[in-house]
Amino acid sequence: MGNLGNVDGTPAEDDEPDVTDPGGGPIDEPPPQPHDIPAVSECAVADLGTPGPRVVRRLTVDQFEATVRDLFRDPSVTLPSIFNDPQVLGFTADANALVIRDLTAQQIMDWAETTADWAVTNKLDSLTSATCRTVDEACRGQFIRDFGRRAFREPLSNERFASYDALFAPEATFEDGAKVVVSAMLQSPYFLYRHEIGTEAGGGGVYELTPHEIANNLSYMLTGTMPDEALLQAADQAAASGVTLTSDQIAQHAVRLLEDPATRPLAEAEMMRFMRGWLQLNRLVTSVKDNTVFDFKDDLRKDMMAETQALIVDTAFNQNGTFANLLQADYTFINSNLATHYGLGGAGGSELTKVTITPGQRDRGILAHGSFLTGHGGAKLSSPTQRGKMVRTRLLCQPLPPPPPGVDPNIKPAETPTTTRALVEQHVNDSSCAACHERMDKIGVGFEHYDTFGRWRNDEAGFPIDATGTIVLPPSGADFSFDGLAELSDYLAASEDVKACMVRYWSYYAFGGTWEQDGCTYEKVEQEAAVDEYRLKSVWLALTRAPHFTRRVQGP
Repeated sequence: MGNLGNVDGTPAEDDEPDVTDPGGGPIDEPPPQPHDIPAVSECAVADLGTPGPRVVRRLTVDQFEATVRDLFRDPSVTLPSIFNDPQVLGFTADANALVIRDLTAQQIMDWAETTADWAVTNKLDSLTSATCRTVDEACRGQFIRDFGRRAFREPLSNERFASYDALFAPEATFEDGAKVVVSAMLQSPYFLYRHEIGTEAGGGGVYELTPHEIANNLSYMLTGTMPDEALLQAADQAAASGVTLTSDQIAQHAVRLLEDPATRPLAEAEMMRFMRGWLQLNRLVTSVKDNTVFDFKDDLRKDMMAETQALIVDTAFNQNGTFANLLQADYTFINSNLATHYGLGGAGGSELTKVTITPGQRDRGILAHGSFLTGHGGAKLSSPTQRGKMVRTRLLCQPLPPPPPGVDPNIKPAETPTTTRALVEQHVNDSSCAACHERMDKIGVGFEHYDTFGRWRNDEAGFPIDATGTIVLPPSGADFSFDGLAELSDYLAASEDVKACMVRYWSYYAFGGTWEQDGCTYEKVEQEAAVDEYRLKSVWLALTRAPHFTRRVQGP
């Protein structure tokens, strides 16, 4: 129930190959398979407190790298290219896909030994509070407990301490013992994985997560890295008292992590990682373009992504805004490179400048950004299919039927000049394609004022642009007809379906998977987020108040 998609290892929708446009490049994708976004079953009110199963999940590449930098308090520490995070639903956070295999284990061992030698040789004083450098029991014990607490994000148990002490004690010098211990800890599953196991609470198969498990969940969810000292100390104190972190403590630390100047940049980056996955903005980096039509340089791609990140950060953190605000923002952030590309004024130099959107040159909101438009475009031509598919599956959470067996997905070349809209309407007019394509293409044509490079246009091939479209069979309500992106964005901004869809994707990203009763978690998060009008930070914080954030069940 409530699965977002292919969490069983089948290809994600982002991995589907593009098909060919009349100019020889990708214009649209085959319709997604039915496992993309199945509907969520209704959840009984009595089940709203039902959490998901216990889980152990490896740190993602981003989390691993951030954790290593924070552990050694050095951004220059060598970071290996060891892990390959499979992409599922546009994210690399799926717990079922994050595993360590034999070859990876060997690479981790080699890296751990090299890093331990570097750290003890160059940064020993920052690894421990101990000032002694002898191998006696007290001195080596302090090092093991100090470094182990930070590496494992919780104090060492007596059994675990004893095993590391047995490694340290035989060494001739303190430095040699420290190297052995650091190397071993960097290879430990307690460093490489996040465990969400908990302890059984009163029977019935319900498990309460420990204070340190909750602290880890909070820190990685909001900042993408290990807990800072303030959060670790709070977990230490709760564990020492035999209690868990209270809801007030969780809320206080959550707000602190989002607002403290020391951690806010990490939170901004983590917010952007979610948005890039949810809105498929990473396609900007991988999209293939025909450079004979326009020389789409890498620096322009980077500026487009920077523009979108600036708007997301400003909306979420400076304005405390909603996703609706992102869809309807009447301003953006551009530099001279973007201003030239878009044909806009008001910006010069390489730094981003806030400018007001001028009607007739560009529409309001994030869906008019080059990052979205080029990532969901073809090699030469725009792609109403890709753009419409994104709205249908990512903003409305609606599944699309698979293509009929043996269907030819290629668009037939035009014999005379015509528009992209006319070409893709072949799919809608074909009875074997219409069932799926009318649900994508009739939305995507609303973007036709923008070419595949995100530039505004009033005509194509000598014909005026027709940007009228229809959302056929939305999740709720009647069909909606619109003229252009502004009207489409206004509809989406007011849609309760979009809010619910955002919660589903954010829950999946934050919790690393789906489970049988995950629909109950979605509804609980929606209830919490609605209290503060679905402001982006409020949706994020609502995840920390879901029962699944602090509790687990035995699972299948």
